[in-house]
Amino acid sequence: MLPLGRSSMRHATTCSSFLFPKSLSRRNYHIAVVGSGPAGFYTSKYLFKKAAGESLKVDMFERLPTPFGLVRFGVAPDHPEVKNVINDFSEVAETPGFRFFGNIEISPNKLSLSSLRKHYDAVVLCTGAEGEKHLGIPGENLAGVVGAPGFVKWYNGHPDFTQLQVPPPGEAAVVLGQGNVALDAARLLVRSPEEVHGTDMEAQAIERIASWQKAGLRTVHVVGRRGFVQAAFTNAELRELLTISEHVLPIVDPAELTLCRNPASEEELAKSRMKKRTLEILEKMANNFAQRESTSKRLLWLRFLRAPTEIIPGEPGQVGSIRLQRTELRGEPGKQTAAPASTSDDIDLACGLIVRSVGFDLLPLEGLPLNERNRVPHTNGCVDPGTDETAGLYVSGWVKRGPQGIIASNIADAQETATKILADLAGRTPKTLSADEMSREVSAMGCPVVTFEDWKKLQMEEQRCGKSMGKTACKFTDVSQMIKHLDKAA
Repeated sequence: MLPLGRSSMRHATTCSSFLFPKSLSRRNYHIAVVGSGPAGFYTSKYLFKKAAGESLKVDMFERLPTPFGLVRFGVAPDHPEVKNVINDFSEVAETPGFRFFGNIEISPNKLSLSSLRKHYDAVVLCTGAEGEKHLGIPGENLAGVVGAPGFVKWYNGHPDFTQLQVPPPGEAAVVLGQGNVALDAARLLVRSPEEVHGTDMEAQAIERIASWQKAGLRTVHVVGRRGFVQAAFTNAELRELLTISEHVLPIVDPAELTLCRNPASEEELAKSRMKKRTLEILEKMANNFAQRESTSKRLLWLRFLRAPTEIIPGEPGQVGSIRLQRTELRGEPGKQTAAPASTSDDIDLACGLIVRSVGFDLLPLEGLPLNERNRVPHTNGCVDPGTDETAGLYVSGWVKRGPQGIIASNIADAQETATKILADLAGRTPKTLSADEMSREVSAMGCPVVTFEDWKKLQMEEQRCGKSMGKTACKFTDVSQMIKHLDKAA
C-alpha cells in the first residue's frame, strides 16, 4: 500500500491549524456520515475535535450491523496489531452527539442519499472502493479466478462472501499483483492452520485452506508486471515472509532480480533507502532459490517482470493454467511501465486457483458524480456545497482519493474534509432535525437498527465464543443471526 503523498501531507498541516468559527459555537449542526470504516470514524473524530463536540451531532450509517469496515473485513487476521485502531474508533463512538445506525443501507430503494441531504446539514460519504479492476484477458471468467477483495472478505468472515466459490487449487495457486493485499492472500494460503487458528480468521476458511494443503497445495506464485523497485508492497510485509512459518520457504529467482535492475531502475534504487532494504530482503529469498526442488516446505515464489496474457482451461469451465509473458521496463526513472519483452519468453503455470489483486475501484452510487477516470470530482472533499434546502455533499477516504494508502492515510484526508465542512457551514442556519425524527424515518424502512451499544453486545458474544474455541474471536457471519442474538424484530 502507498504512503501519503506530498499534497496530502500539506493538507494535514493546514487542517491541523483550523479552529471552528466562533459564530458556530452555539449552533447545533447535524451531519450524516455514510460508512463506518477508518474514513468514517476519522472524519467523525475531527469534526468533533474541531467543533468542540457540544455544538455538533454526527449520525453514522452502516449497511451491516457491525462497524469498522476494512479494519474488520480487510486487515489480515494474522496482523491483529493493525486492528488496535478499533479502540480509537470506539472512543469516537462514545462521544456525546454521536449515533450509530447499523444495519441501514443507503440506496434508492432503502434510505436514499437525497433523503439524507434533505434532513442533514452536511452528508459525508465514506463508502470506500467496493469494486475492483480486471485483467481483460481471455479466460478471466473461468471458475477458479477470484477477485482479491472477495477472497479477503471470505477469509475474514464478511456476511456477503461466506458462500464465495473458491475451488481447490491443486498443487499451485497464483496471486496476480504485488501490493500488500496480494502478499496477505499469498501468506494465508501457505501458512499452516495451527498458525492462524488463534486469530479471528473465519474457521471455515481455515479448514478449507488446510484441506488444500493436505491435498497437495505446494506453491503459491505472486506475480507482478514490473520489477521489485516498482512493487507496491511494504518492506514490513515483505520481511515477514522470511520468518512467518517453518513450513514455508519464500523464494525469488536471482536471474529475475538481475533483470529488474535496468539503468532507470538503478537510478530509482540509488535514491531510495527503502528500496535498498527491499533488495536486501529479496536477496535472502534468492539464496533460497536452489532449494525449491529439494525442500519439503511450501513455496511462496515471488515473480517479477511477468504479465498474464491468457488463462487456460483445464477441466471444462475450470482454470487449468495461466500464461505469463516476459515484460521489460520502459520509460524514465519514476515513470517506468511494463511492456512485452523484445524476446519471447512465455511460460505456462499450472494452477487451479488465481487470485486477482490488481487494484480496487469505485462503484457507482446514485447522486454521486464520477468523472472519466471513475473518480469523484471534489474540492478539498466537497463534491457539492449544497443550498439552504439541500445539504452539502462531501467525501472522505478511498471514495475521495481513490483506493490507495494505509489506514493512517485517512487521517490527513479526514482532517481536510472536516475542515471544509465546518468552513462551509459557517454561513448557514442549521436545520431542525430532531433525533426522534430520523429514528422514525429509519424505523419506517422495516429494518432493525443496530446501535453501537448493540454492537458491543455482538462483540462480547464473538469474544466469548472465540475464547471457547481458542481464538481471539469467532465472528458472526450471518446478519439474521446477529439480529436474532440482539432479540430485535426483523
